[in-house]
Amino acid sequence: MKNVTVKAENIHKFFLLGEEKIHALKGINLKIYQGDYIVIMGPSGSGKTTFLNIIGALDTPDEGECFIDGLPLSDMKRTELSSLRVFKIGFVFQTFNLINSLTALDNVSLPLLLAGKPRKEIKERSEEVLRIVGLHDRMNHLPTELSGGQQQRVAIARAIVNKPSLILADEPTANLDLVTGMKIVELLQKLNKETGVTVINTTHDLKLIDIADRICWLRDGQITRDQARIIVELTNSDVQIPRC
Repeated sequence: MKNVTVKAENIHKFFLLGEEKIHALKGINLKIYQGDYIVIMGPSGSGKTTFLNIIGALDTPDEGECFIDGLPLSDMKRTELSSLRVFKIGFVFQTFNLINSLTALDNVSLPLLLAGKPRKEIKERSEEVLRIVGLHDRMNHLPTELSGGQQQRVAIARAIVNKPSLILADEPTANLDLVTGMKIVELLQKLNKETGVTVINTTHDLKLIDIADRICWLRDGQITRDQARIIVELTNSDVQIPRC
């Protein structure tokens, strides 16, 4: 039986918008197992990014608890949370979040620098992951000299350079064209299958259903369905048909 990598128990999150209190997450309960590729599907404003930020220890719930590998995040000190983000979790954002003044190689090297690795190991490992994502010939290019798809590949290389057990990908194809976006998703899927890394991918794009092991449907801060890919059935509310 596979180990539980992420466990969310009754997660609630509130935000203040002026004088209005927004209930962003409404009692999320979810288990994600080691080696899963799970897609969290939902429209904009459904709470996907908020939930991902809580899993990644970038935010905290107002109620409930999130566990990573059985450890409750609320019990961890700041230094322990920082270590968790450096060594166990790789982040891929829709806006790439690269430093424009650094080359692709230097951007990928940052997590290893934070981890205090030796210079030789940093260079060798960073070059290795850039080869894995197909950018061995773009190592010394700045982000502004790369296409959107290439920048997202650099972001993925940075996410996997420390060999994390969990990758959190927040709308990783949102700023890419269809063909490039599917190449990025296929790369994440390949990493999942070949290395066993757990991938949680948020999206509102129905085309990504085909690559997941599981699909969780998040609407208005609540999980409405949690299905294995082979039994997914789309409802009218899942597909928005534009009016003529």
